[in-house]
Amino acid sequence: MASSGAMVLAMMGLLAALVCPAAAAATEFISMPTDNVGDHSYGVHATVCPNLENIVRDKVADARRNDISVVAGLLRIFFHDCFPNGCDASLLLEPSHLYSSERDLPQNKGLHEGALQLIQRIRDAVREAKCTDVSCADITMLATRDALMMSGAPRYDVHLGRKDSKRPASFAEVRRFLPARDAKIRDLIQVFDSRGFNKGDLVALSGAHTIGKATCPSLEFRTGEPAWFVKAIKENCPRSGDKKHILDVTTPDVFDNKYYGNLLVGLGVLGTDMELLQHQETRFFVENWAKDEHLGWFHGHFAAAMKKMADLPVDPNGEYRDNCFRPKLVRNLTADGFVASA
Repeated sequence: MASSGAMVLAMMGLLAALVCPAAAAATEFISMPTDNVGDHSYGVHATVCPNLENIVRDKVADARRNDISVVAGLLRIFFHDCFPNGCDASLLLEPSHLYSSERDLPQNKGLHEGALQLIQRIRDAVREAKCTDVSCADITMLATRDALMMSGAPRYDVHLGRKDSKRPASFAEVRRFLPARDAKIRDLIQVFDSRGFNKGDLVALSGAHTIGKATCPSLEFRTGEPAWFVKAIKENCPRSGDKKHILDVTTPDVFDNKYYGNLLVGLGVLGTDMELLQHQETRFFVENWAKDEHLGWFHGHFAAAMKKMADLPVDPNGEYRDNCFRPKLVRNLTADGFVASA
């Protein structure tokens, strides 16, 4: 049976259709997630680690006060970890001579170091609280949600109880499911559809670009109009180096709908963002969410899409890592032979 929250989101979609008849033609309001995903549940840690969510929330709040960019950093880690192979913290695994790390791929270059270290700090605090059966994957999921909420995003519940992957996702999976920088709208729709996400989900999740920054090489494929804007952002952003450019030129640190309004006047920073205007149905959502004054429709769809991503299936044969960046059994080759890592 659908949860009360899911029923509310579904009613929001129906109400939107009544208020805006054109919405009925799009049909893809909110693709509802299920309440149970394998052995995962909402309250799985309530007994064994009752303070888990408080620990996560406090650590995230401290990190956000010191560096607002950690919010977008967590969000990028969450998306790039979950979308190719489910939320299993495989992206966190650091490079090793024993396996190829997902971090080595161009799609994952420039992960926010502060966000990575925050996840490990939370893991350490959870372990100090005698909570051993809590995964880095669950911690990443909770930290991302709380950071977004602190920036104005809606709350959404997530199933917990997943384990950490023992190995990185294959490069083939990452390349297949993380859109390329020069992806066109047909490519974006196809890759999201292959993971069970519809066009509304695509536009809602793209709305996360209302916060954060992109690496300068990501702007290489931003062309078109307005020419003055494209010229300005590229002059401010060399094609090489570690410099980054804000994604929302209006309110870069607030989770709101200004991103969509920016797209409609040509002020989208990424080429893939501007592609959302090139399809009738995706443009429909951009136009309507840009004028969604109270953010109810956009927030409802975003929350449902984030929950849906969190519920992507994972390999159940995982483990609970102590060090989020290394599998428990990985051994590092040294001059003296193999030495077990912590």
